[in-house]
Amino acid sequence: MSGFVKRLQDSLRTVNLTMLLMLNLFFIVTLILAVVTVLVVLGADNGFFIRGGSVSIGGALVILYTSCICMAVSLVIAIRLVLVNPIVKMVQAMNRLAAGDFTVRLQPSTRGYEPTEIREFKAAFNKAAEELSGTELLRKDFVNNFSHEFKTPIVSINGFADLLLDDDVPPDEQREYLQIIRDESKRLARLSSGVLLLSRVEAQTILTDRADFALDEQLRQSILVTQQKWRGKAPDFKAELSPCLCNGSEALLKEVWLNLLDNAAKFSPDGGTIGVTLRVADGQAVVSVTDQGCGMDDETRRHIFEQFYQGDTSHKTQGNGLGLAMVQKIVALHGGQITVDSHPNRGSCFTVRLAARSA
Repeated sequence: MSGFVKRLQDSLRTVNLTMLLMLNLFFIVTLILAVVTVLVVLGADNGFFIRGGSVSIGGALVILYTSCICMAVSLVIAIRLVLVNPIVKMVQAMNRLAAGDFTVRLQPSTRGYEPTEIREFKAAFNKAAEELSGTELLRKDFVNNFSHEFKTPIVSINGFADLLLDDDVPPDEQREYLQIIRDESKRLARLSSGVLLLSRVEAQTILTDRADFALDEQLRQSILVTQQKWRGKAPDFKAELSPCLCNGSEALLKEVWLNLLDNAAKFSPDGGTIGVTLRVADGQAVVSVTDQGCGMDDETRRHIFEQFYQGDTSHKTQGNGLGLAMVQKIVALHGGQITVDSHPNRGSCFTVRLAARSA
C-alpha cells in the first residue's frame, strides 16, 4: 500500500510541475510575440490604429495580441483555480495519508467548476482512506485482543505451575491444577492453530487446490467428527443432505462445516437437536446449520463475524472468537455468502451458499 501511495504521489507531482511549466512557457511566448508586434507597429511611419477610415494592419495585430495576452492570463488563472490548486491539495492529502493520517478527506468544491475526473478522484481517495482507517482499526484491535487472548492462558499455566512446586499441595489439588494446565495448554494450541489458519486464508486471493468433491459426503463426515467431540452432550443431529458436487478447496470448506457444527453443539442444551440441511437450487448449494441454543440479539449479530468477538461470554473458555471470522473469509474466497438468522432464546440458523451442481 505504501508503494502505491508513493507512486501516486510522484505521478501527481509530475502532472503538477509539467502543467505549470507548460502554462508558464505559453504565457512567456505569447507575451514576447505581443511585445515584438507592439514595437514593430509603434515604429511604423503610417497610422497606428486608423488609416484611411479603417483599422490598419498594425492596429489589428496589436488588438489581436492584446486579446491573446488577456486570454492567456485568464487561462492561467482559470487552470490554476480549476486544476493546479486541487492537485496541490490532493498531493498534500496523499502525503498525510502516507504518513498514517487516515482521517484526511478531500472535500468536493462548493464553488465554481470542478472537472469530473477530479471529483471521481476525490471520491475514490475518500473511499480508500476510509478503508485504510477501518483496516488500521481492525489491526490494532486484533493485536490487542490477540495479546490478551495469548496472555491469559500463559499466566494461568505459569501460576498453577508455581503452585505445583509447593511440596505441601495435596494430591487432589495437584490433579486439579494439572487439569487446568492441560486445558489452558489446549486452549493456547487452538488459538495458535486458529490464528495461523486465519492468516493463511487472509493471505490467499485465489484457490490453488480447487477440485470437485461430494459436498454431502463431506457434511456427513463433519457431523460424525462433531458427534464424537461432543459425545458428553449427546446432541441429536437431523440431517437432510441432497447429493451435490462442489468445486473448491475441500480442506478449507471442511473447516467451515466443523466450525459451524461445533458452535451449534456448543450452544445447544444437552440432548438438543441440531439440524443440517443441504439442497441445490439455481446452481447453488445451500447449507443450513440450525441449533436450539440461546440465540443472539441484534448487537451480537452485527459483530458475530469479527475476529475475537464472543457474544456469549459464558462459553468464552470453549472458543477464541476466530472461528466465524475464518468461516466468512473462506466462504468469500469461494465466491459464496454466509448469513445468520437468530433471535434470543430461539436458537440460530447459519446459511452458506456456494456454487455447486447436483451429483
